[in-house]
Amino acid sequence: MKIGLFIKYDAVEKDLESKLVNSICEHGHEYDNENPQFVFTIGGDGTFLKAVQKYLNKLDSVVFVPINRGNLGYFSDFTQDEFGEVLSNFDKYVKHSYSLLKAKINDKEIFAVNEIRIENPFHTLISDVYINNDFLETFRGNGLVVSTSLGSTGYNKSIGGAVIDLNMEVLQLSEIAPINNCLFSSLKSPLVASKESTITFKGDLSHVMVGYDYLVRPNEDLKEIVFSLSDKKVTILNKKARSLAGKLNKTFVERR
Repeated sequence: MKIGLFIKYDAVEKDLESKLVNSICEHGHEYDNENPQFVFTIGGDGTFLKAVQKYLNKLDSVVFVPINRGNLGYFSDFTQDEFGEVLSNFDKYVKHSYSLLKAKINDKEIFAVNEIRIENPFHTLISDVYINNDFLETFRGNGLVVSTSLGSTGYNKSIGGAVIDLNMEVLQLSEIAPINNCLFSSLKSPLVASKESTITFKGDLSHVMVGYDYLVRPNEDLKEIVFSLSDKKVTILNKKARSLAGKLNKTFVERR
């Protein structure tokens, strides 16, 4: 197997990469960061998201193995101590594939694992919202977020969005600080749409910030953004005994 590494470097273990490369070779694999079959991400959830962007054009041939060394490891089932065990027998584990979220902005496309959002924290953001080209509302507030099932536990959850079972491929629309009074009103609750749906924002969006996962696009002359689930999929290696309730409990409920 061709194995790649994407590592969150820190001062604690500067020689980590060389140790892991030696382990890869000792297990009979080839270290290859250019055209890997498996990419081990060593860090937290942010490290995994960065690795997906790096290999965005090779997702059809890459399986990600998140190894948790960060503060949060929602995507990861493995610790660093299990690195060699995974190398010894990939077939012991299962692969799950998830569609990326796509946004068409003018003539360009961006992709995200978790969510894509538009925000203006300093002035009221005004945007018409359409579901499958049908008008839903004129939103006024701080921002709007479209997330995937995989990303429902990220920023979406922090603003009151629903947590979605990973077996469901859907789009979720959530509002950030909506204005609601006798003159203006919006849905005020998360909306979950089918995987075939499109969500469109229209209006003068030239002053909004467009964020996707950990990235931010520069301001531009923006009038419309169209969201949909992409044909691009990210594939993650997991342990077979993967419990949704157990993962949520460990990440969000259990006291450490």
